Amino acid sequence: MRSVEISKAWLLLALLPLWGSAASLPEGFEGLPWEAPVAQLPNAQRLAETVAYQCYRKGDGSGTLGTVLLSNQRLCFSQDRFYFAQMEFAGQSGYEALLAHAQSLWGEGRAGQRFTETRVWGGGEDKVYVELEYSKLDERGTLVFVYLPIYKESQDASRQQRARARPGAGF
Repeated sequence: MRSVEISKAWLLLALLPLWGSAASLPEGFEGLPWEAPVAQLPNAQRLAETVAYQCYRKGDGSGTLGTVLLSNQRLCFSQDRFYFAQMEFAGQSGYEALLAHAQSLWGEGRAGQRFTETRVWGGGEDKVYVELEYSKLDERGTLVFVYLPIYKESQDASRQQRARARPGAGF
């Protein structure tokens, strides 16, 4: 959960056909609307960069959502457009508070098919995907917001870049 790079597992999950629609999925994160340029992120500190995206943090990366303390917040941009936010939290009580907060905003959600406690909102025809994941084993979790139109573009660009980097390399 500590990796800044968006994992291949995330890609598969985000592209799975998801049913249902949440009427009030977020239009961004902490006042930063989807597709906003990085210039709108105050005091942005670059954390990671690939050909497809750049991830930043503001301040020390901590904050709160509802009553839950968050850490290691990462806000990612593709072609200078905001599309991805990920943060971490600790403890069962943090998970339960975030779950209650999310359900009050977006409804019941669907249980994810993972080895952790996972709830997802959006996807499919929605432009936003939200995932709340918690591991009882290490008592840590992540909350992720993804603006899917840009996410899909960045993944396509990343695949094209990898294909260009290895012409004729075979298996």
